[in-house]
This record gives sequence, C-alpha cells and structure tokens, in this order.
Amino acid sequence: MEAWQIERFGVHSLTDRYRKRLNEAQSIIRDALPHMDNPYVAFSCGKDSSVLAYLVLEARPKTPLRFLSSGETRIVHNVDLIINWFREHYHANIQEILIDRVFTEEWAEATWTEQRKAGKHDLEQLNIGGWDGIFMGLRAEESPPRRKSLYYSQTSRLPRFCYRYQAGLRLGMIRCCPLARWTVEDVGAFLVTHNIPVLRHYHRRGLEARTTARLTGNAVRQYILSDIKRDNPQGWNKLVARFPEFKCFV
Repeated sequence: MEAWQIERFGVHSLTDRYRKRLNEAQSIIRDALPHMDNPYVAFSCGKDSSVLAYLVLEARPKTPLRFLSSGETRIVHNVDLIINWFREHYHANIQEILIDRVFTEEWAEATWTEQRKAGKHDLEQLNIGGWDGIFMGLRAEESPPRRKSLYYSQTSRLPRFCYRYQAGLRLGMIRCCPLARWTVEDVGAFLVTHNIPVLRHYHRRGLEARTTARLTGNAVRQYILSDIKRDNPQGWNKLVARFPEFKCFV
C-alpha cells in the first residue's frame, strides 16, 4: 500500500466505528468456537482471509488455515509472502490443497475454459476431513448477493452471522463470518495496525481490488493478465505457452 493509504487506514483505526467492528468480530469468534469441535479457516491469502486468520488464531492458535491452490496460483499472486508470514508469526498450521489442472500431464491438452469448468466444485475439497465449522471472510459490502446470504442465512442460538448448513455436502457444518459488517477501511485499518503484509496485487490495484487463487473468467476479462505480464514475466511466458489464447487479452 502507498503512504497515503497507510495514513488513511491508520486514521480510521482510531475511530469508534472501527473499534466497534473489531470488538464485534472478536465476540462472534469467541462465542462461535464452543459450538465447534473441529473448525478451520477458509484461507486464500487475500486481505479479508488474512484479517480473519489473525483474529481466529488469536482466539484458537491451532486452528488450521486451509488453502485451495492451483497450478497457476503462484504465477497469479505472490501467496508465499502471506503464507510464510503466518507461519513465522503464528506457527500457523496451513494446509494447502493443490488441484493442478494447468500444468499436469493429465490435463496437458485441456483449454483454459475446459480446465476452469472442471474445477467448479473444487472448493468442496476444503471440507474433507471431518470438519464441523468454517470461518469465512465474507463481507456484506462486497455484493448484494453476499449481503443477502450473510443477513438472511443465520441460525438461531448461534452467534450473529453464523449459519448451520441444512443440506448438501456441508450438512451440519457451521459457517461463521465475523467480518460480515466490515468495510474496506476496517480491513485496511487492521492490516496496517498489525503490520500484516498484503499481496502485490493490492499494491497495484488498491485494497478495494478482489483477488482469487485461480484465473477466473472475470479476472482474465479485466486486468489480471496485464499485471502478470508486467510483474512476473517468467510466469507470464509459462502461462501463455500453456494457454496461447491468453495473448488476445493483453
């Protein structure tokens, strides 16, 4: 982040509004943990999941951070900066689940679209292992559908913004979203006051930018390929050698 952003978020960290949001998130986590025997944090190395991971690890230090990655993840983002920080500062148990349909021999002939569609349900791999709770860094500010999900999918007798799944592969699991009411300013204030590093992408595009560990359709149609070409030329060359169709987006 640039100096003016650090100053902006530093000022916000002194406000009553930020302290209220922080206290609320800490309270939700503290009150949710007794309802879970084996929870994990859905970790992406993005700004929201980094804040969430910090807060959960403060409350329960051994909680695993589960990270779904792909063959292109380290070309898209410098995720090891974030992973290594949490391992160094918290001895965090980071469990990376790698599903590579990009550079493995089995998928060598698949187009970008084909391998992307095949990964539609890969996030469910995070739930394998007998988990009964998921901490997620979802925020209502991000989109109307997300806001609707957070405010309407809540289960009585659980803390606010907690929901027990009633069907599907997550049946019985509790989704807990302590950052539901946080804004970008709140997230930035926490990152700045706790000296948590952020991905290169945020330095380029601002903290308002969205990140994913994979090359999604929206990311490719916007600006992520241009950023990769500029910031990681070696990775860009490897990527377009695998998917020549990317050349038309830059």
